[in-house]
Amino acid sequence: MDDVLVIGAGPAGLFSACLATQRGAKTRVIAAGINTTHVMPGWLAALDAPGDLAAEVAKLAARRPDHPYALTGSAALADGIKSLRELCEPYGLLYAGSLRGNLLLPTAMGAAIPAAYAPLSFTAGDLASAGPMLIAGPKGWRDFYPALCAANLGRQGHAAEPFAFDLPEIHAVKFDNISTGLARLFDQADVRERVAAQIRPRLNGATRVGMPAVLGLNDYPHSWQHLQELIGVPVFEIPTLPPSVPGMRLYNVFKAALARAGAQVLLNMPVARMIVEGERVKAAAVSNVVRETVYRGQNVILATGGLYGGGIVSDHHGALRETVFGLPVRGAPETSGEWFAERFLPSDHPIHYAGIAADPLLRPVDENGRVLYENVRVAGRALAGYNGPCEGSTEGVWIASSRRAVDTLFA
Repeated sequence: MDDVLVIGAGPAGLFSACLATQRGAKTRVIAAGINTTHVMPGWLAALDAPGDLAAEVAKLAARRPDHPYALTGSAALADGIKSLRELCEPYGLLYAGSLRGNLLLPTAMGAAIPAAYAPLSFTAGDLASAGPMLIAGPKGWRDFYPALCAANLGRQGHAAEPFAFDLPEIHAVKFDNISTGLARLFDQADVRERVAAQIRPRLNGATRVGMPAVLGLNDYPHSWQHLQELIGVPVFEIPTLPPSVPGMRLYNVFKAALARAGAQVLLNMPVARMIVEGERVKAAAVSNVVRETVYRGQNVILATGGLYGGGIVSDHHGALRETVFGLPVRGAPETSGEWFAERFLPSDHPIHYAGIAADPLLRPVDENGRVLYENVRVAGRALAGYNGPCEGSTEGVWIASSRRAVDTLFA
């Protein structure tokens, strides 16, 4: 029997599993798939707010008692970020930033997004710095357009010039022409040398160079550091279309840490049903082509994601259902008309707030606040009461709730 069964292999599930193994718990992850690590931008956003983020999180929690930050407390956010950074450091994935204030980082469209922490390979792109930029990318690559990015940055008052360099490999018939294919190219020293030789003469006073976030996968961060040395000025990464190479780097850290701890990760194994006795969950049953397999656990962390991640589904009438336990979903649009709005993002559309209601221990509760399962904790996007995309709280909530979930199981 396992000490902890984690249902879901997105960032909240994998981080929760890593934290549980650090407590000495025998841990198993069961999931239908890899969820959202491969689409996340790479930075860690806590809240889109000016000034001291810890103070702003505390204000939000006081104002919105149903918000996940109110359930976890601001200390869980700070402790969770500290734990995540410590987990990633031995694998070379280093985060810089602070809860004292946001970085302002560019997107591939040239927009500016606030983030509390980001990998070191992102931070030279902080738009709070006035240094002029050269935005560079492979000529003809469909997922990153330097001229578009630079033009939109320029409209916001940030000095930026575009440059498209030649990278003949991406035009080969059998080349995997997505971000992972480019990242594996940048793992190669000769590719970095050829690219740097083209960029150096085009700096024209630029004090930093922005490039798509493909600067190495298996050889990261050495690949990024080497390219930066070759060019001679700081180089920063800009997120591109999925699959997200920065997200894959984090996924690989989680996977390596769990393997080192002896925790088993079972993918492509959706949970068919949970075995429950009274108010305690005893096991998860997974169906396969041969027979049903039952995995028993003392505790369960439910981290299957929300409507976008498949942890919550909708029928043709618009009714929402949690997929593993059939838990009640709070915050769903109440009428068919509420499904429609002039804007989806950014907006306060009700669907953004839909999820599972929980108590301060992150145990799921019904509409009357009664705890449904004593040994279950809910973490990540499955929680109700917050609008991650518009609040800028997506990563902060999964970090804080994962930390809180594990802390309460081992209190």
